[in-house]
Amino acid sequence: MTPAYWAQACAELSQGSPALSALIAQHPASALKTRGEPFETLLRAIVGQQISIAAADAIWARLAALLDTTSPQAVADASPDALRAVGFSLRKVEYAQDLARHFLDGRIDPARFASLDDEAIIRELVAVRGIGRWTAEMYLIFNLCRP
Repeated sequence: MTPAYWAQACAELSQGSPALSALIAQHPASALKTRGEPFETLLRAIVGQQISIAAADAIWARLAALLDTTSPQAVADASPDALRAVGFSLRKVEYAQDLARHFLDGRIDPARFASLDDEAIIRELVAVRGIGRWTAEMYLIFNLCRP
């Protein structure tokens, strides 16, 4: 689903930048689309922090072979040793399992996000260890398609 503001955003960006105008004209069918399941989006952000894309993809593939990456319960139930074995650092184990707990106990409830403004969502997300404002803002853009 393309966000309602997309056409106007493209027009404004095109007017403000010749480089962006050329790119937008070359890719008229491109549009912002949600990246899918909320827990998995945030978990993938944690996995990819401060490592190369190739390393993140390799770790993600091993994680996906180990457990259901859309399931907070699966991540919460995974042993730290199992997560370390797929390539998580000790800190990323803590971050991933803290994220899972936030989903499981309802501190993060994506069903409510439609009724919350950006700052309220950011406050909820940055309460998770390992998620900062930048990650929360990327979530707003690439999962919720917020401007």
